[in-house]
Amino acid sequence: MTRIAFHLAPALMLAYGVVRLIDGRDGQHGPGPAWTIGHLLFLGSLVLYGLVIVGLRRRMPVAQGRRGRRIAADVTAAVAGVGLVTFVRVAVIDIVVGLKAADAAEKSALADRYADVPAVLPQAFYEIGPVFFMLGLLVLLVQFAVLTTDRKPVAAAGPVLVALGFVAITVNLDLLPVGAALIWLALAPFTRTKTVAPKHKPAQVPA
Repeated sequence: MTRIAFHLAPALMLAYGVVRLIDGRDGQHGPGPAWTIGHLLFLGSLVLYGLVIVGLRRRMPVAQGRRGRRIAADVTAAVAGVGLVTFVRVAVIDIVVGLKAADAAEKSALADRYADVPAVLPQAFYEIGPVFFMLGLLVLLVQFAVLTTDRKPVAAAGPVLVALGFVAITVNLDLLPVGAALIWLALAPFTRTKTVAPKHKPAQVPA
């Protein structure tokens, strides 16, 4: 399932971007079926990105004796996970708002009302939290590229592609399909399994 997530997470994100473009043809996004379907796709993508974070951490080529590297990888994965939780919160609230709102004005009013839900952390944290996910995922890929000795050029391309993808999405949400495609290209190599040739025992010479 973790290997599948490396494909499915960006694929669902790309699908959300396409649905969002369709939803915005009338000049506004939501409420309505397209808004709800798009955000359900986005929510599914985010859940699968949780598996991507776990998968990247497990694949990290950290030597047993390098405690600092293990700690750095664990902290980065934790930061990405915390950011992902805040991103999931955004998607859930958007779905609820879209289902409750009758028009764009009510959608905007409901979004403002739910801006600090749940009120256990400052609203500012909820606003910047998703950035932690993006930075965490990027840093995990950088760490992997630095530490791995297998297919170094491919590993080095991963952080570049993800950075370009996130920049595209940040500049203009209409570029979400392009950004998702770049992230997909970066994560696709992690779905390949590395085969190891079995070790043959030396033939025993009879005494």
